[in-house]
Amino acid sequence: MRNLIRMDLYRMGKTAGCRVCLLITLILSLIYTPMSWLLYQLAKMFAPSDVQPFMTELPLSGILNSPFPVLGLMLSLLSACYFFYGDLESGYIKNIAGQMPKKGYTVLSKFLCVIPHHLAFMAAGILGNVIGTVFFCRISPDAQVGAALLNLPIRLLLLLAMSALLLLVTVPLRSKSFGLVLAVLMGTGLMFLLYMGVDSGLDRLGVHGFNLESYMPDQLIGAEKPNIARCLAVGAGWIAVLLPLSMYLFDRRDIK
Repeated sequence: MRNLIRMDLYRMGKTAGCRVCLLITLILSLIYTPMSWLLYQLAKMFAPSDVQPFMTELPLSGILNSPFPVLGLMLSLLSACYFFYGDLESGYIKNIAGQMPKKGYTVLSKFLCVIPHHLAFMAAGILGNVIGTVFFCRISPDAQVGAALLNLPIRLLLLLAMSALLLLVTVPLRSKSFGLVLAVLMGTGLMFLLYMGVDSGLDRLGVHGFNLESYMPDQLIGAEKPNIARCLAVGAGWIAVLLPLSMYLFDRRDIK
């Protein structure tokens, strides 16, 4: 198992989609504040009396609470899809799965490998945001830094829960295109439209007051002050159901 994980980590580093997505994440986080400053300057030129002054100080907790600036979350999920499907697409999975006591171990290895993968994307988002901000305003440590740091593992858990769903779709169900669509929808938060439709349907059936998005990791991950108990329950629950299901289904499928 250890060698399988090492091999998957090596393959991840060689996957062009992963490297491109990580680079774009870093670039977008770097230019986030400069672009905001440029838009401020343009707005001041056309409507100087209606524009609020540009920020002169930004709390560090604000950056830590947004580890995926701009499209960072979507890019991280897209990168995970490229990695999950890489060995299936190339046919290399045939050389690996036959040497394992259970084919499902390859699924577990992929899931474990996205932990450092997502950590790298979070680090790129935070580091790029810090570097891009220091030239335009002062970053000040504040009293909420400790809480923001504690929230980072919670956000990682929710991201892993979303990854477990993408893993199910791309590996045992063998649908890269559906996985990429899901990655875009969850990464941009557009899934809330589906959740609203489900809530509306349940309301018509007599189930009033149910809020589906409160239990969806893609909606919880963006909260500035997440409900820790709910996030832990949702993240752990999704992983506990979807990961074993992916391993079970992949074990039962023939490798083509």
